[in-house]
Amino acid sequence: MKQHHLFVLIVGIFIVGGLFLWPKFHSEQTTVNLVVKDELIGRWHAGGTNTDGFEWFMEYEFSNGSYRLNTGTDYKEEGTYRITQRYLDGSIEVEKTFDNNQKTYTMVIRTTDDPDVLFLEGVQLNRVK
Repeated sequence: MKQHHLFVLIVGIFIVGGLFLWPKFHSEQTTVNLVVKDELIGRWHAGGTNTDGFEWFMEYEFSNGSYRLNTGTDYKEEGTYRITQRYLDGSIEVEKTFDNNQKTYTMVIRTTDDPDVLFLEGVQLNRVK
């Protein structure tokens, strides 16, 4: 191969290589922030009458990482929560921290196709609008 052909080949490799590498080194650095929707935000209510005739209810209110639970009894809870795991079947694990950060509890919530219905450990809760 003649010297001028070799020179043209090397210059061509640099030009073609530069066209592929230039965008990688000179592209804008962008940060992608994933925002996962917190489907728990809002008020959720469940209630009924058991077989002994005892009327019960529970109402959760979730808001920006904090929650409040009211029940038909004297039991109440207030604390923080975070979603720790999401599963393909639509269920999520939620870790609650309450009692002045002394207790934690992980509960499993199953979401449904209806954004106003979810199941908390087998109990159906409906969104209060």
